[in-house]
Amino acid sequence: MDEPESKKVIISGDQMLAMLKILQKSPRELLLSEECRRFLALDRWKKDRYLRIHAEAETGAAVMPGTVEHNRKELETDGFGSVRRTLRLINPLTSLEPVYSAAPQLKVLSIGPRTEMELLHLIGVGFAIHNIFALDLISSSPMIETGDMHKLPYADGAFDVVISSWVLGYSSNPKLAVDEMVRVTKHNGLVAIGMTYDPATEQTKTNITGCNYGTADELKALIGPKLDRVHFEEDPRGQKGGVML
Repeated sequence: MDEPESKKVIISGDQMLAMLKILQKSPRELLLSEECRRFLALDRWKKDRYLRIHAEAETGAAVMPGTVEHNRKELETDGFGSVRRTLRLINPLTSLEPVYSAAPQLKVLSIGPRTEMELLHLIGVGFAIHNIFALDLISSSPMIETGDMHKLPYADGAFDVVISSWVLGYSSNPKLAVDEMVRVTKHNGLVAIGMTYDPATEQTKTNITGCNYGTADELKALIGPKLDRVHFEEDPRGQKGGVML
């Protein structure tokens, strides 16, 4: 059934032009759009085809076999389908103090972004580009350094915020990976972890069977006594779904 006229939002040509002028003054606003982030990241990738892979000799045994091959295939087939996934982790994070009030001053590390989409999202919500760092086994951008999350090449307490968005499942030693996240986070800093719980993960198309946690409490246990406060957590509502902390 059609919505009544009073419930419709109709944008006139003049309003559209006015909003385009706003975007010209503040292009960062474009990056709050999922589809704009996807377009920009994919377009930049298609033009540059920048591809780096972490040296096999420097990749630890905790990385599940097949991880690099899976992610490389996703890139080479222009598989930029994870645009919505990081929304679930970044949106609650940005509502917290001090991120809400001081994002431009905070140093943030994105672990395992693969593409620029998560980094563009961080810029859109207010983080300064010079304060955004990223690391992955496979890089599609000069903004993403290659490396192993089980041995982060950063000093203790280097970051105010560390984000691990749907990468912990590629690890056979998640405790080591989480210990590294905590190590490089400042005292009273924020660590955000998201992953998908799937009891049938052995049958997934990737055939990568690392850790598979079903509750936020299990992630809390990985952090251990260094966990000071939980601002947000989510468990699956059903047999399969997102686990976030």
